[in-house]
Amino acid sequence: MAAHAYEAQPGEVRVQLDGTTIVELFDEAARALAELIGVRSEDPPGPWLQIVVDAQDDRTLFVSWLNELIERSEVDHLVYGEVEIDELTSQRIRARIRGAPISEPRTRVKTATMHGLYLATSADAISASVVLEV
Repeated sequence: MAAHAYEAQPGEVRVQLDGTTIVELFDEAARALAELIGVRSEDPPGPWLQIVVDAQDDRTLFVSWLNELIERSEVDHLVYGEVEIDELTSQRIRARIRGAPISEPRTRVKTATMHGLYLATSADAISASVVLEV
């Protein structure tokens, strides 16, 4: 089962994520980020958008995925908590995302960082911790 928690510090928020698969972890990361950025309004969500993010390894891909969602949220003034992952390898994610209008902004997230990043897998779970600059 996927879950997330936040730990706020001055200028940053550490997000702890847990899932049973890597796909579930990336999906949960999008939901956690959307929740942190703002409250979704009752207005209908926008159309599904196809995105592709490439990186050199799984750690960089995880941070690049979050930064793609952060940038789109900032530019579009939407939260992207709805995700359908079509392909996920250690170097690429191809997904469909759908943004919803924000009724109440919460946190202005600047970027996801590699600082303190970890990804850990076991036989039946995967977890991550990532620091977001706010």
